Amino acid sequence: MRPDRALRRWWRGREYRRLLDEAASALAASRHAEAEATCALALRIAEEIYGPEHAELTGPLYALSSAQLAQGRLEEARASSARAISIAEVAGASADPPLPRLLEQLAAVLERQGKAEDVEALFRRMLAGYDRMRDPDPVELSALLNRLGLLLGRRGARAEAAPLFQRALSLREGALGDRHPLVAETLYNAATFLEEDRPAAEREAMLRRALDIVEQAHPDAEGALVASILHNLGAAREALGDPTEAAALYERALAAREALGGASHPSLRPTLVRLAQVHHAAGRVSAALPLYERALALAEADLGADHPVTAAIKAWIDEARRRS
Repeated sequence: MRPDRALRRWWRGREYRRLLDEAASALAASRHAEAEATCALALRIAEEIYGPEHAELTGPLYALSSAQLAQGRLEEARASSARAISIAEVAGASADPPLPRLLEQLAAVLERQGKAEDVEALFRRMLAGYDRMRDPDPVELSALLNRLGLLLGRRGARAEAAPLFQRALSLREGALGDRHPLVAETLYNAATFLEEDRPAAEREAMLRRALDIVEQAHPDAEGALVASILHNLGAAREALGDPTEAAALYERALAAREALGGASHPSLRPTLVRLAQVHHAAGRVSAALPLYERALALAEADLGADHPVTAAIKAWIDEARRRS
């Protein structure tokens, strides 16, 4: 290479690294439009220096996709991710970020696009890749198993989700210990999407263990997880014929959610309804009505006056008023 060309390449390389650092700083500060413009410049220089298919391009493409995703430009983010993945698949271990992280980025884009089938296919592809590894990272693998389990559970494939949660639980217990918050998260997910024909006591046992972990070992754990565990544990106790403890658990879940998001947060609605129904069924109409009315206001604001959930709450209110 001629000296002047070598010098130009060196200078362009310095400029490329500087732009990557600036893009990372802009992303960290949530200056996403600035980060995108800087990534685009860095990408052009990388293409000039290394060529359009070099492993070095995966870095700026990943950052570019992150900036586009943060701005809601999902098709562009998907294209940037897909190009990075195609390069990484050829480059192998020299790709940075590695292929699993690039696939995670594409999954995030597809989830935002509502493409559940594509997300599932991508998760299965990622899982097959992990299963081919000699020594995969157990925490990363457990996160993927947990996400695939959630996706399957939400579409009703609980029997298929159950072994994924159990595998994730085993990996997290082995890598992090049996008192880690991520173990509690997996227990909560496994209980939430437990097969319908499984005993309610089985669901209760998992939820009680999860609650013990977050309350005793990690009292500063995420409030949303604590509230969700309390709510579902209340439902489990209700199914087992203990409305008194169910009501107490719903009260605690309600307090946790109010502390987290305020008295008007939409997440309060399911717990308000369940607590109201416990009081309603026990004939405590005066206790049930204010809870139903709060739930109705939240449903109308969040879902609209004509939504089926809103209509159901109105029907319960009408029935409770007839009994009062």
